[in-house]
Amino acid sequence: MSAPTTDVTIQHQAPRLLGDHAIVVGAGMAGLGIAQALTTGFRRVTVVERDRLPTGSEHRRGVPQDRHLHLLLPAGINALEHLFGGLVAQLRDDGAVTAGTDRIRLCLNGHRLAPARSGQPALFASRPFLEAHVRRRVLAEPSITMREQARVTGLVLSDDRRRVEGIEIAAAHGGATQVLGAELVVDCSGRRSLLPGWLTELGHRAPEITELDVGVQYATRRYELPDVVLDGDRHILVGPTPDGPRGGAMTNVEDGSWLVTLFAMAGERAPTDDRSFERFAAQLPIGDIHQAIGAGRALDQPARYRFPTNRRHHYEQLHELPAGLLAAGDSVCSFNPIYGQGMSVAALEAKALQAQLRHGTDPSARSWFRQIAGVIDTAWQLAVGADLAVEAIEGRRPIPVRILNRYLFRLQAAAVHDPRLTAQLIRVVGLVDPPARLLHPTMSWPVLRHALQTGRNTRQPPCRKMSITTRGGSSSRSTAKGRRSSSPTKNWW
Repeated sequence: MSAPTTDVTIQHQAPRLLGDHAIVVGAGMAGLGIAQALTTGFRRVTVVERDRLPTGSEHRRGVPQDRHLHLLLPAGINALEHLFGGLVAQLRDDGAVTAGTDRIRLCLNGHRLAPARSGQPALFASRPFLEAHVRRRVLAEPSITMREQARVTGLVLSDDRRRVEGIEIAAAHGGATQVLGAELVVDCSGRRSLLPGWLTELGHRAPEITELDVGVQYATRRYELPDVVLDGDRHILVGPTPDGPRGGAMTNVEDGSWLVTLFAMAGERAPTDDRSFERFAAQLPIGDIHQAIGAGRALDQPARYRFPTNRRHHYEQLHELPAGLLAAGDSVCSFNPIYGQGMSVAALEAKALQAQLRHGTDPSARSWFRQIAGVIDTAWQLAVGADLAVEAIEGRRPIPVRILNRYLFRLQAAAVHDPRLTAQLIRVVGLVDPPARLLHPTMSWPVLRHALQTGRNTRQPPCRKMSITTRGGSSSRSTAKGRRSSSPTKNWW
């Protein structure tokens, strides 16, 4: 005789609202994710954007790099899906390319890694396509309002100057200012954020800044390729080598075309025309990109972009910030774009904010910046460590960094014949697993065994003059050195 069944209704308690109104400055990928997260704790959210936003997947002026190849790392895909349930399926249905990581060709430090499945999805699409889909989801939220063609002219503080109570805005092309009141303001305005200068003007300390000059230039073209050229593979990445600061990547995107980006570091010039583009591709460590574009047809002329420095604002070190003020995305830290970390780190930050709000925790500035520092640390250390493996990048290379870069070189050499090493490397670079996982005995023993068998001798980049700088908080571009309170290469693992 079976036991009687009973209907059980599980009621989920709605998150406690922490305020009536929150403002997000910037409608890029970081701002859109943060706006979605804020709906968990605020009745109304306003996104203020200087641009006139496109209705579809068009390029826009405020994102000058959106013509170039962008990647969502596995952790970024997971975070966006967490924020916008069903987004990945919608992207796929509308044309985004999804594939297993065994359909990615990787050449790192001159080593062609064995194909491997990492257990995480790969998704490929152009930046305008991805941003348009996320923006559409955000605009569908009844509690979110978009204010386009509006520039922020300053912060509004309480009488005691201890709390931000809103922002001043004006039309993008001038005009009278208007005050928007809010309990929380989140700056997602990007790399050119004015927040450090505003803090100084209001009598607060601006954060120290750590920079590493990388002098990246890159050029991108769209190609039409025959289906058989890459035998079903969907992405190629060719990284720089210690003595060769050049690389490239190509990705199959939503309209069936291929985005091909070629980059140079340390001030070398990116290609600007047909002949130089093909000649540059031919000089990469492996010939896959050159052979592919040689079999295809270019659909446009090369578009160029420059990225001078990795830059991190250490807000987490400030003991006093006005309440009601946060920042996220490139406003806090911008990474060398060749590693594809920016959008994913921003999505992870938004996911962290949503989790905090769901627990009914008021996101104080100090706790927020300390929380996202953990997300930023891993990506920053991976990026800076990889940059310093290139001899032409000037920067101090402490002994731990030199040892770890040598170990990574050997790991990549061993991964040529060991898919397990490739899979784990993808998970670490994809911000799914911590970097320490690469030092686990299941990883280090195969690396050691391969090194003993081959007797490979890894070249170590020389120590060069210091150009990773940590400078005191200021809205200027002064190069004066500040107190080094957080070395960019400390605790790399």
